[in-house]
Amino acid sequence: MIRRLVAGLIVVGLAIGVWALWPRGEPDPSPTTTVNAVATTTTATTVANLNTSSTTEESHVVTTVEEAEAVLRQLWFGWFEGIYNQDEERIREVVASQALLDSAIAAFPTAAFETAPTESGVRLADSELLFADEQCLVLWATLDVTDFSGEGAVESSVHVLRWIEDSWHLTTLWVNKNDLWETDCESLLEPLS
Repeated sequence: MIRRLVAGLIVVGLAIGVWALWPRGEPDPSPTTTVNAVATTTTATTVANLNTSSTTEESHVVTTVEEAEAVLRQLWFGWFEGIYNQDEERIREVVASQALLDSAIAAFPTAAFETAPTESGVRLADSELLFADEQCLVLWATLDVTDFSGEGAVESSVHVLRWIEDSWHLTTLWVNKNDLWETDCESLLEPLS
């Protein structure tokens, strides 16, 4: 029961903290297009090296829910692995906002895990691709980490990712699908301190 409460409080606190602390810079003048349709089928296009630098002509642009889930799963695994090991550098590899970094570090002494996090233990369901371009990826998904965090470690939210230095990074979370996540794709990102 306590683990469930702690896990819930961490996710809710993270979402509120990110929203409250997110810097609102000047919007990027480049045009963006919102994808309103739910991406439910896999297309013939696949993306290799989802979270690494590509030396071929392959694109890092995500076009399917499955690709978006693969990227998000890697990022959340890095997040939980960093908290489990109290490894600030591991967290820096997967986040691009100071608020997320601070939230992870604050969770170091209080986070409760039943076992060490695994990538296969990061499950995503009910996913919907809300937006995708070369610099921003937005996915609505239910994150389930009960395999290593215990009962009740399930949360649905909008996950906003940005392409920075040749890889995707988690930047913000929104509790509701209709929140103001669109501005996150246009905001200037401050370097992590």
